[in-house]
Amino acid sequence: MTDHKIVVVEDDAIVARDLERTLTRWGYQVPAIARSAAEALDRVAQVEPDLVLMDIHLRGDLDGIAAAERVQNRHAVPVVFLTAHSDDGTLRRAKNTSPYGYVLKPFEDRELRIAIEIALHKHAADARLRRLERWLSATLRSINDAVVATDPIGQIVLMNPMAELLTGWALTEAIGQPVERVLELHSGEEGQALPQLIEDALQREPQTDLRLGYLTVRGGARIALEYGIAPIRDADDETALGLVLTFRDISGRIESERQLRFFALHDVLTGLSNRVGFMERLAAACERAKRHPEERFAVLLLDLDRFKIVNDSLGHLVGDQLLVQIAQRLRLCLRAQDAIARLGGDEFAILVTDVADAGDVMRAVQRIGEQLGAAFIVNGRDVFTSASIGIVVSTPDYQAAEDVLRDADVALYRAKDLGQGRYVLFDSEMHRRVVASMQLETELWRAVERHEFRVVFEPIMSLGRRRLSGFEALVRWQHPSRGLLGPSEFLGLAEETGLIIPIGWGVLRQAAQAACEWDALAQSDPPLTVSVNLSNRQFLQPDLVEQVTAILAEVGLAPDRLCVEITENVIADGDAALAKIAGLHQLGVRLHVDDFGTGYSSLKLLNSLPIQALKIDRSFVERLDDVASNKGAIVRTIVVLAHEFGLEVIAEGIEAERQATRLHELGCDHGQGFWFDQSLDAAGARELIARLASQA
Repeated sequence: MTDHKIVVVEDDAIVARDLERTLTRWGYQVPAIARSAAEALDRVAQVEPDLVLMDIHLRGDLDGIAAAERVQNRHAVPVVFLTAHSDDGTLRRAKNTSPYGYVLKPFEDRELRIAIEIALHKHAADARLRRLERWLSATLRSINDAVVATDPIGQIVLMNPMAELLTGWALTEAIGQPVERVLELHSGEEGQALPQLIEDALQREPQTDLRLGYLTVRGGARIALEYGIAPIRDADDETALGLVLTFRDISGRIESERQLRFFALHDVLTGLSNRVGFMERLAAACERAKRHPEERFAVLLLDLDRFKIVNDSLGHLVGDQLLVQIAQRLRLCLRAQDAIARLGGDEFAILVTDVADAGDVMRAVQRIGEQLGAAFIVNGRDVFTSASIGIVVSTPDYQAAEDVLRDADVALYRAKDLGQGRYVLFDSEMHRRVVASMQLETELWRAVERHEFRVVFEPIMSLGRRRLSGFEALVRWQHPSRGLLGPSEFLGLAEETGLIIPIGWGVLRQAAQAACEWDALAQSDPPLTVSVNLSNRQFLQPDLVEQVTAILAEVGLAPDRLCVEITENVIADGDAALAKIAGLHQLGVRLHVDDFGTGYSSLKLLNSLPIQALKIDRSFVERLDDVASNKGAIVRTIVVLAHEFGLEVIAEGIEAERQATRLHELGCDHGQGFWFDQSLDAAGARELIARLASQA
């Protein structure tokens, strides 16, 4: 049983019924029999058959040929003609309707069945082909790639809408035209024109990769392409039936890639090169200098002075506008062959080429200083700035761009140390110092891990009674190869790197432990104290009071035995510092202001803070007897001021009897220095305490 439906159109009723019985016997459905063309059109519309058996000669205004034409046009149903006539005229008319077969009356069953099966199979194949053509047509219309196909002699037979758009040729114009006339295509890689590219495509195996080229369109415009060319071959893969060319416009992509590369190499805010772009230019300059040592160059690294203040006070938007104006002025200082970049933040780099001598560089620096010295007008406001500059002039020793920029950074760092608006020309001694500093930093980290820091104790004496009142704990570094190092050789770097914090807690712990041991040796009243310096960075740690409390509890030292020494700068550091001072006072720790007179103390703060003593800096003690220096008058003033506030005074750096005597005459309460004793290790401090106790 088959589900194919066949409509029989036959004006002879006997023949029609005979056909119906035969078709039914074969398993076909016959839902309708029509005896005229009009009836046939109605029945086909109603039942939507798979096939129509159409008698050519029908009664009425329309014969079978006319009816078949309408059936196919309206319903796309295949028709097999049934006819008793086979004259040439009838066959020609029937042929124009593209029938799916002819069966001559009287017909044999076998002939009829074969004609029906062939018609159904052919119609199914045609339907699949038409469906495929629709899919292909829709695909070609919708894809963004242009497609052009040619016949064997290179004439265009197909173009999709994208090809029409890119070439400027309509399909109706292009069909039959030589492909090279419509497609003025050239290979961007090889410079070959289309005829040669076609010849190459016919000679080689099919290529799936796309190549780069360009297309000249109507009007002369040129667009960049990716394209591919492949032959269309017969079933035996021998004869070329034509060519298919696919191509796409990549102008937008190329522009996007150009913009991406621009943004990858340039600073968005100022439009200058960024670090990556600058390093490319600098690397190229280094390579040229290697080949031609006489072609020298220089690198200037600039860092704006006080730029953070501009951002903090006027806002980042004003800061950005200032950076843009600075970039514009720096451009005015340079020649076309020089390069300028913003490396980030407020740091700029300049590459000056064709440098004859250092004088060329200094003139460039002078121009920069003049440009930056004038006021910048930002949002109607005058803004002033200057720049610190590190300078490197190339030498044959430089092998890489990174080395040049590194040394410029070293020189910049030195320039900033000297103050605002300064410049420094790099020399080899700077590099040596930087390397030494890096080595020292590495060794400092290891020293913290290995607990290489030691505490020595400098006696503090009562100047009136000449009795021991306590010790100041001072840190030393027991370096594994350089021996015992004083604080001047490492404390600055420790403060800068933050290592001063673990070092400081270690010193406090060792000092507190030593002070506990003194109790068994000395029966002094009041008990001996130990003074420990806290660096600014350590003092401002959020957990300062908690750390001090924990260490004192750990070693068992009473808080009033510990004197914490802080500088005047810490006192003036705002509410956070005042809160720390209040916390230490509440704990019971004594507070001393170290190096008094060298900072900027507020008398109001001194009067209101819980401080027990001021320490006079050694610089006032060194020239105490020098009348011209007025050191004595300064010391007297400090003593009077301290005593008015109920504070004790301790003088540092006493190295002679006359200094101790003079300080006592001026009212100073305590003193310390080499005249009393050298700095002692823990054992030496215990020995001194025991000796003094035995003499009491």
